[in-house]
Amino acid sequence: MAGLIWAGAGLTTVAALGALWAAVPRSPGEASPEVSFARDMSAHHAQAVDMSVILFGRAADPAVRLLAQDILLTQQAQIGQMSGWLMAWNRPLAGLDAPMTGMNRSAMGLASASAVAQLQTLPVNTAQTRYLTLMRRHHQGGVAMATSALKTVKRPEVRSFARRVVSGQTAEIQAIDALLAGRMTDTAPATPEMDGMPHE
Repeated sequence: MAGLIWAGAGLTTVAALGALWAAVPRSPGEASPEVSFARDMSAHHAQAVDMSVILFGRAADPAVRLLAQDILLTQQAQIGQMSGWLMAWNRPLAGLDAPMTGMNRSAMGLASASAVAQLQTLPVNTAQTRYLTLMRRHHQGGVAMATSALKTVKRPEVRSFARRVVSGQTAEIQAIDALLAGRMTDTAPATPEMDGMPHE
């Protein structure tokens, strides 16, 4: 009788552990939307950090400097979070293909390398306005990427992250619009070059 009781208890334990194991999300595969999103959004964030580091060091307008500081700290921390996911999932930080392969990089708001470099050499007032213009486009692209990811990713932590990107960057676009409205001059800044667009 005791043996039957122990056997029954053992089967119950095995069943409980099996149910618990089944409830634990499996690590995403290499071709999963979660892995692609983490890599692509990290690359997208990296450019925002680069531009913001430049303006944090150069901006004379306290509001622009504060925005740059907030973006560089927030998005660098988010890059760390996404890198942590990839390591936890036993996936390399970089895949075989370059990040954002197959995407329209201009539509995703990526600036050209020359446009980013110009932020270091333009007159400060012009650089501040150019930064706001570039970052507005960049955030619009980030919102589009996160919104698209919400249609495919399943893991709750990734979905929650994507929703935060949408809400946070939408709010920052509104803040950028207010800053740009306050900086309007008779001479509009030249249209910034975007990555993927033809350059003369």
